Amino acid sequence: MRPWLFVVNGMVLAGIALTVGVGPSLRASRLLPPRAAAGHEDLAALEARYAADPTPANVTTLAAAYLEHGQPGLASSALDAAPHEVRALPEAAHLSARALFRRGRAREALAAAEQASAACSSGACPAWLAAKTARQRALLEQIVAAGVEDPQADPAAVLAAYERGASEVRLVALR
Repeated sequence: MRPWLFVVNGMVLAGIALTVGVGPSLRASRLLPPRAAAGHEDLAALEARYAADPTPANVTTLAAAYLEHGQPGLASSALDAAPHEVRALPEAAHLSARALFRRGRAREALAAAEQASAACSSGACPAWLAAKTARQRALLEQIVAAGVEDPQADPAAVLAAYERGASEVRLVALR
């Protein structure tokens, strides 16, 4: 047998042993922001934190919790009452677009999605948010182009717009 084959096999086995020995002690990096606050905390606690200190994290956490609990009107009001510097953030604009669309205001949702997409195109947001805003904008463009204002009124048109928007390929550059 060839001697270099023994060396290569030894290196592979050493790599496997190192991975097994060190691997379990390493933590994986987070690809998405944590969702625990929106689903596990009481809304009253989130509202109290928002009222005491309307930081970007508190505002977006409360708005996301309202959206997850089916309250888009409350999410919109929480975002509208937030300080101007918080409303200008891409994540707040993304949540505002979600809330407006669920309230049946597709054109306003598209404007908010375009604001979030413009902020993300300048590199002001993480890659996951840039991808979500690009996808949201494509969907809302198709829905508005189809003339659908309220998604509850014509679900078949929304589904057709979703399929058209899904067929578009959008690339997001990672920095």
